[in-house]
Order: sequence, then structure tokens, then C-alpha cells
Amino acid sequence: MKLKPIILLATCFSLSCFYGEVYKPLPGLLYANIHFDGDFDPENNVKEDIVASGCVQHFLRLYSWGNAGAGSIAKENGIIKISYIDHHLVEFMFLYGKYCTYVHGQKN
Repeated sequence: MKLKPIILLATCFSLSCFYGEVYKPLPGLLYANIHFDGDFDPENNVKEDIVASGCVQHFLRLYSWGNAGAGSIAKENGIIKISYIDHHLVEFMFLYGKYCTYVHGQKN
């Protein structure tokens, strides 16, 4: 019967390794609420007129919907130059998750 805890630990470790490849930084297995930086303009010569966002959500990791692509967010909101990009992740176990991209930039 000592085999069951070892199998359980190995399964959790395997899931956490796979899970970490989807999002960076690595979220917790039970709950995560993480803000993290994305790309930025190293010259920092773009004024920030607008902040636009887009999100992707999932339910039970079986069905997901939304758009969190920085390029499409910028295009939809008339951003012609991107200053920097931020991300936000909220995850509750494998039941529900939401990943958002925030694009800061200059409007035309």
C-alpha cells in the first residue's frame, strides 16, 4: 500500500511540470493570481495614450474561448506603436482560468 502515495506524488509532479509549460511564471496548483511583465520597447520612446486588453478563459481545461494576442488587441483598438505588454493570470485548480494580455501604446 506504500505505492499509492508514490503514484499520487508522481502524478502531481508530472501535472505541475506540464502545467508550468503553458503559463510563465509557474502558477500554484490550487489557486493563482499573478501579474507579470511581457515585452517592452527598449528605447521607451512611445507615449502611452491607451491601454487595451484581451482575455482567454477556460472551463475544466476542456473548453476555452477568447483572444489574448497582443497584435490583434493592438489592431482592434487602433494602437500603432506598442510601449509595453503586461499579463495577468487567474487560475482555480483545473476548474476555471483566465489569462489576460494588456497592451500599452500609442493610438493613431
